Amino acid sequence: MSVRSTLLALLVVLAACKGDRPADPATRTALSAQAPRGPDNLVLRIAQKGGTARVYAYPRLDTIVWSAPSAPAPARVLAFDDEAGEIAYVDAKGQPARIDFRQGGAFTVSKSKLTALTSTDGSAIYAITADGGVQRYAESGTWKWKPPIAPRALFPQSDGSLLVLAERKDGSVVWRLRPPSMDIVDSVVLPKVDRTLRTQVGDRLYLGAEKELTGIRTRTMERTPSITMDAPIEQLAATPSGDRVFVVTKGDSAIHIVDRYREEESGAIALGRHVAELRMDPLGRYLLARPEGTDSAVVIAVGTNRVVGALATDWRADLPFVAPDGGIAVAQGADVFVVDGETLKPVARVRGGAADFWYPFRWTGFRPRAAALDQPVQFAGPSDSARAAQDSAAAHPDSAAPAPTAPDTTPRRAGWTVSFAALLVPDKARELATQIHVGGETARVITAMREGSTIYRVVLGPYATRDEAERVGRESKNSYWVYEGGP
Repeated sequence: MSVRSTLLALLVVLAACKGDRPADPATRTALSAQAPRGPDNLVLRIAQKGGTARVYAYPRLDTIVWSAPSAPAPARVLAFDDEAGEIAYVDAKGQPARIDFRQGGAFTVSKSKLTALTSTDGSAIYAITADGGVQRYAESGTWKWKPPIAPRALFPQSDGSLLVLAERKDGSVVWRLRPPSMDIVDSVVLPKVDRTLRTQVGDRLYLGAEKELTGIRTRTMERTPSITMDAPIEQLAATPSGDRVFVVTKGDSAIHIVDRYREEESGAIALGRHVAELRMDPLGRYLLARPEGTDSAVVIAVGTNRVVGALATDWRADLPFVAPDGGIAVAQGADVFVVDGETLKPVARVRGGAADFWYPFRWTGFRPRAAALDQPVQFAGPSDSARAAQDSAAAHPDSAAPAPTAPDTTPRRAGWTVSFAALLVPDKARELATQIHVGGETARVITAMREGSTIYRVVLGPYATRDEAERVGRESKNSYWVYEGGP
């Protein structure tokens, strides 16, 4: 029996979800209770032809918690801005669009002819214009830069800088800028690049040039040692932290694994068939691979490189995807099914769901607000002692004491911190920290939250001045960046 028929046989026993319904007050309140220590698990769905955008409280895929009409037809999501509550995406016409959860609307950002649209945070959208310029769309306004030669790809960085890849006669070049400045602050020359891959959290840009895999440390623009594969590189995927890169080469039936820290191939996953596409779980638990010539996805457990099994599914820009709870959503005919990531057993079915475009995300913005947050601030009148002082000053103007100085409430920065990496795997972060020593100080690991995921940062500091922090970073002999404030 084929994989597709086996899966359909298993799924036929599931009852269809009931019709979509708005969330009642109890459901909205439950959003606060279901994940008190982190964001809520949510799924955005828009009809592939455009129309009403709806957000569901995953895994209750029949319960709408938010909706807005007239969303442009989606093609692919760029990023989610969890602070502004906006999703940036590319619509079916290739134009940038946004969905604003706070204002309750969806709109097209620009109707210009654009290519290579990208965003790292959902706040700023970058694109290449028809005349070979680089355009940025953000709340602060539009910024445009005309590079010396036509750009090919854009890579916005988390520190606000921008990397621009362009082709020259003798190869490729990557420039670094810090918008809104139009000055090129650094560059690196490379062989002609065929494939590119930006890590989700880490500080590497990976580039495939024929058989060579080369990395760029995005903070210092230094090239890492090249790794030569046996055949031209066709597909690249990386864990969110960038500690491992998965490479598919021409004509090969295996996925090769490159270790970032050893900077060499560390193993391979044999699939018995050439892989046409790769897709990484945003939380780094599973790698999905589509074997060439099939409507299926092979599920690989990233931690052990174990092939869990295969799922029959249409392969689209939005599906299959790995949900925050480890479930895997697949498109089968007119329906969407969610299966358990470890057992691949079906756990939910959404009849007619394949007609929608899907995007999973995590956010706290749909939780009920405390009533006190929407009350105007009340200021009490002057105290009796302050009133008495005012009366006394009025009675004796020549002997009035100087007005008391208001306390200084300006936030004070806690110096400068040196950051070496931001990883999703705590063991990797601790391992890296033990290898970084400057003077008598060893790097340490701190935790932070980003889009609902725990990130493990490897840092030193803080230091009193930026110069001191920069000196420590240089002496560490590691890729680093410096930011103002405490860890």
